[in-house]
Amino acid sequence: MKSLIVIILVMLIFTVQAAYKGSVRFSSQEIANHARQTQKLVSIAKNCLEEYKRKHLEFYRSNCIRLSNGKTRCLSKYYGDRRFTKKKVEYRADGQRLSSLSAELKKNGFNPALINQMESTSCVGMAIQCIGRGFNATGQNSQWKKIQRFYRANAVGGTSIQYALAELGWTTFYWNPASANTIDTETRKWDAQEVNWQSKGWHNYRYRNVMNNNRYWFNVIDDKYSMVGFEDGTPQILYNVPFWLGTAHTGYHVFPGTYEYVVEAHSTRAITSKDNLEFSQFAPMKNGGGPRWTATEKYRSGMIVLPPGY
Repeated sequence: MKSLIVIILVMLIFTVQAAYKGSVRFSSQEIANHARQTQKLVSIAKNCLEEYKRKHLEFYRSNCIRLSNGKTRCLSKYYGDRRFTKKKVEYRADGQRLSSLSAELKKNGFNPALINQMESTSCVGMAIQCIGRGFNATGQNSQWKKIQRFYRANAVGGTSIQYALAELGWTTFYWNPASANTIDTETRKWDAQEVNWQSKGWHNYRYRNVMNNNRYWFNVIDDKYSMVGFEDGTPQILYNVPFWLGTAHTGYHVFPGTYEYVVEAHSTRAITSKDNLEFSQFAPMKNGGGPRWTATEKYRSGMIVLPPGY
């Protein structure tokens, strides 16, 4: 128990800083213009997510090979940018990680020329792509450049993107599916389960900070109740929102959503995984629901921002 406390204290020390680096500010005119363009922007961003899904499934179904054991192996159009690269890179000396995409294609029995049809992605990369498309298509290039400068200054963190959107009038929600009656116990249990995980949610600490100070990390929480306690369902408020942006584990994972569904791009999975891009109901406590890291490791609390007017 003592070692667990030490680990938690050390991790908190390393995750605490005074504030985001830099600042992002918008004029009243930019904010008003953003509100007028919101409906068109979210429609474009939603269509972008649907395009990702369509392209991924079409490519995956069209690029399959038959294995000697009679099974079929198919290829994802998108590859995780934290695991592979199109640049020519050799195996590491220990042979444990293959970072050359062309070599990985050959290893799995695919024509290396397919590399020209594949695209890199990550959870935050897909979110940025779709949000940015909406901004630029609605003539909000200057606003988007400000957001880009800000999130790049903060290591492209998901919560910094949400912070910038909130400055433009998006509403920030704390989300946590645990029942309001057991949330303190549940969040402590989750923290204990995640001690050895690469990424941790610090669920109890974040929950208490939200409830006591209306803050999650450096973000002010506008609504700390509407997306709490939905258990194995989905917050009802999302069913009428064409596009929204969520984060978990203090921005480690970013997941855009459309209505009650999440679209997740994973940056470390195999190129033969159909779930390289994953589509599921926003229901982290439900079997088959998301957001999720693996089949057994799920993201269980964080922030969601909804666009103005929703």
